[in-house]
Amino acid sequence: MAGSLEDGQVSTRGCDRGDGGYFNESTGRRNSQVAQVWLRSGLDPDAPEAVVVAVVIDPEGTPEERAVGELFAYGYEGDGSLMLVRTDGWAERRLQGEILTVEIVVYRDVLKRLDIDTAGFPERPLVEPDAVRLLRVSTRVTRREYEQALDLTAVLKAPAGATPEQITAGLHSGDTWPLILAPPPPATV
Repeated sequence: MAGSLEDGQVSTRGCDRGDGGYFNESTGRRNSQVAQVWLRSGLDPDAPEAVVVAVVIDPEGTPEERAVGELFAYGYEGDGSLMLVRTDGWAERRLQGEILTVEIVVYRDVLKRLDIDTAGFPERPLVEPDAVRLLRVSTRVTRREYEQALDLTAVLKAPAGATPEQITAGLHSGDTWPLILAPPPPATV
């Protein structure tokens, strides 16, 4: 492991979907099979101690990752980041035992405006049945680690093979902007 939250380093655990799509600690690079969830400090250059839940996608990856990557074009420009307003989409997070699951959800109208076929995304979230679930990723964390995290979720684009250091350097230099997602809206069901 590259470090721990106590020393301000990364807990770079890849997601576990049973298909081998993990961060490869022996090579120090992302595998290309699947998106990942990071629980990590040091991503925000203005608040390096802030612990962030980040979903790392390959914009050339799976159909789900490509759809999430298209949301970057829909975000509103902020201070070094893009923000997806909650009326367009959000991130649902839950911790069950030591498994953190993050789901990226948007309204069907957003996908239509981005020319993405909604038929490829049949799952609906419980919070808002008019929305669709684009991506679900999970990782193992401790409750103590997760309790330190901000409420917002960051989505980071990175090509397969990018190291955590390269991804973080891109954020710090301003060459790469994260897409920031709010928690879900109150349930309407």
